[in-house]
Amino acid sequence: MYKIIGSDGKEYGPISLELLQQWKAEGRIQGQTQVLGPGATQWQPAAAYPELGFGGAPAGPAPAYSPRAAMAPTGKQEQGLAIASLVLGICSFICFGLFAGIPAIICGHIARGRVSRDPARYGGAGLALAGLIMGYCSIVITFLILPALLLPALSRAKSRAQEINCMSNMRQLGFAFRSWEVGHNGEFPFNVSTAKGGTMELSQRDGSGLDRSSYLHFQVMSNELSTPKILVCVADSSKVPAADFGNLSAANVSYQIYSGREINDKNPQQTIAICPIHGAVLRVDGSVQTKSKSRRY
Repeated sequence: MYKIIGSDGKEYGPISLELLQQWKAEGRIQGQTQVLGPGATQWQPAAAYPELGFGGAPAGPAPAYSPRAAMAPTGKQEQGLAIASLVLGICSFICFGLFAGIPAIICGHIARGRVSRDPARYGGAGLALAGLIMGYCSIVITFLILPALLLPALSRAKSRAQEINCMSNMRQLGFAFRSWEVGHNGEFPFNVSTAKGGTMELSQRDGSGLDRSSYLHFQVMSNELSTPKILVCVADSSKVPAADFGNLSAANVSYQIYSGREINDKNPQQTIAICPIHGAVLRVDGSVQTKSKSRRY
């Protein structure tokens, strides 16, 4: 009995010699059709069997035939782009973010498209998928998670920068007070009569000693103050700097002044001005200190 491999790659048999000869007459088998004869262990072309009458066997033994081997790709599958996607995805996930994440996604999509179109030539679909996943994850981390982690730190840095700017303004105010009193017998503006260039009669102290006319006291020190801009704390959105000292008003001043006869050089640790935004205080001796942290500037 014989077996054959049909043109559809399927195995048929056992088949008798008479039936094979009939199929030959009908043209259903050719000389190259693979046949496994009685007692044979290897498939050979039909022409190798004289009884089938194909005109003699071909020179040399025919190679063994396997339908699976016939359908297998003849060369090594290309996976370079898929591997590149995986490597870029790993890099993007670890440290490079968008710089490697976007190329990983592009390479991954191209690689998977090639595998889909020509699986016999291209491979590495799993590698490309892994690269795609890591590439997309890196983008999500870059645009969503990292900003959420960085915003508190950026907010603290901004707040710290504003506090330092405020302290700088207050140091300049302290220098202006000290400079003004040198030319007015060691007295601050609120302790000098308006007739002598001060603001004593314009003072409006509340119960805590804060003066409601703080902007007037700053106004008479215009020669000692470099610019009206330093009278507004950078963190105070309710105030705007005045164009000049002639137009100065309460809307142009963040810092509040303590006035009174006890505010003088005999009491160097007395508070002469405060920043209501940062809680910082300006002492008579010119030092600046935050109340909450006891930090001196």
